[in-house]
Amino acid sequence: MRHQKTIIDFKTLEKRLIFKAPCQELIAETLEEVPNVLKQVESYQKQGYYVVGYLSYEASKAFEKKFSIKTKQLLTEKFAYFTVHESYEEADFPISYDEISLDGEWKPLVSEQDYEAAIREIKARIRNGDTYQVNYTFHLENELKVESELVYNRMVVEQDASYNAYIETQDFTVISFSPELFFEKENQLLRTRPMKGTIKRGVTISQDDENKKWLAQDSKNRAENMMIVDLLRNDMSRISKVGSVKVKQLCQVEQYSTVWQMTSTIESELADNISLLDIFNALFPCGSITGAPKISTMSIINQVEYHPRGVYCGTVGICLPNGDVYFNVAIRTIQLSNQHAIYGVGGGITWYSEWQDEYQETKAKSQVLYRKQPHFTIITTGKIVNKEFLDKPLHVKRLKDSSRYFNFPFKEGDLDALLTDRIKELEKQATYRCKIELTKSGKINFTIEPLQDLSKHYLNLRLKMRKLDKSLPFLYFKTSYRKHIPDLQGDYIFYSEDGHLQETRIGNLVLEIDGKLVTPPISEGILDGIYRQKLIKAQKLSEQVLTLDDLKRADKVFVCNAVRGLYEIEWSNND
Repeated sequence: MRHQKTIIDFKTLEKRLIFKAPCQELIAETLEEVPNVLKQVESYQKQGYYVVGYLSYEASKAFEKKFSIKTKQLLTEKFAYFTVHESYEEADFPISYDEISLDGEWKPLVSEQDYEAAIREIKARIRNGDTYQVNYTFHLENELKVESELVYNRMVVEQDASYNAYIETQDFTVISFSPELFFEKENQLLRTRPMKGTIKRGVTISQDDENKKWLAQDSKNRAENMMIVDLLRNDMSRISKVGSVKVKQLCQVEQYSTVWQMTSTIESELADNISLLDIFNALFPCGSITGAPKISTMSIINQVEYHPRGVYCGTVGICLPNGDVYFNVAIRTIQLSNQHAIYGVGGGITWYSEWQDEYQETKAKSQVLYRKQPHFTIITTGKIVNKEFLDKPLHVKRLKDSSRYFNFPFKEGDLDALLTDRIKELEKQATYRCKIELTKSGKINFTIEPLQDLSKHYLNLRLKMRKLDKSLPFLYFKTSYRKHIPDLQGDYIFYSEDGHLQETRIGNLVLEIDGKLVTPPISEGILDGIYRQKLIKAQKLSEQVLTLDDLKRADKVFVCNAVRGLYEIEWSNND
């Protein structure tokens, strides 16, 4: 038996399942062998075994001879590969991972010009009536010189997807961190959840909410999604009881680390005596990664795509001894043969698609390969006076907004109870600085200490030029990740390369000019501090782009934050 290890991290199953030392391998080296492998999978499942594995996209021709596929392999993958196990090791889903260096660059195997040409051809075929929508994909490649399981664990933690799977064999490895369910069967209930429609995350709460709202209302993305819903409803009706196919959720927008994704949920009751092979005959490959109608669209895919897809756009899944079955759509999937890694990206192309927008969308989807979320806590810092936490609703809103954005669990009731207990311990006639931290696991920590007067280093500020990458969300949220804040003693006034004023190390900058209070806008890459919010809401403070010249002509200069309020400072031009 060759070296083999499979890890299933499907959130539906609530635990990590680790499978080693299989008692049997089920392999389809040819298309003709695929149906028999699925029959064996179900047979072993009925005998009380766990069966885990994958089908490649090219295995689809085993279920419908009219499907068009590439006749060669992508790497060394099989058409179908499953392993049979008597038991598994159980573990919690990982929340951290070993630091690894992903050297090298992910290089697209299709040029921008070729991408444009492919979209042009697809739109011509749409005009001719050959298809309504084509899911066009291409590959990126890299050389990965680190252990593949370490790469997988990193992706599981960083992407927080729902249907992660890792399959390692002697000559081929699958690293799938898929957010998309292909189908699940629980008793006679069959459920699919196609994804179609994407937009990148915003970097501020307001921008992020705007992007989510835009996707939810965008007619093009909704049309793409509903087209696939119709296709899957028809596929499911072939194996379901008459009238049982129902759309439970239509065009819901779900949050992921780099994108908002539109998802729909369809359910049905299986007809009697439907086998696993019957389900694959009806559904595979998933319509969300082909387009509609399936046969003619797959023919177009075969013509415009340069390479086989391999396991990408196929499926990875698990069959449990109790009869339940769970399979993902193997998007966001790295395929490895030795150190050669291939990753696929794609999107649905309709008549209204613009190739430039679609190309940018593929870039957003491929960011999962590069993006590394630093370890950090969410923070809010306020003031306790006479056993009262001032502006508590604003601090709670900050924690809610930040936890939603970064996908940290947060329970307001827990905060209330813990804060009440801590405040009981304090002296009544006293003032405290209270720092609240929310961890990735949802734990709430407090640091409460008597409020001290500010030293001269925080009242006499110097100027400091600061370069910012305004696409980083950490600029706009208060967290322990503060690489955009230089590690300096005391406080400084920061300004940009073009001379625009930004903020200070510990608060928002406020100038009094001609009797009015003004502050830089959030678009300068600054935190929307709580005291700043209060002043703006009370119409005592307005936003405008401020320059170094404005600083020089200001009548007074202030800093404000939730602990100190608004206080006047002096400054000197000795950057």
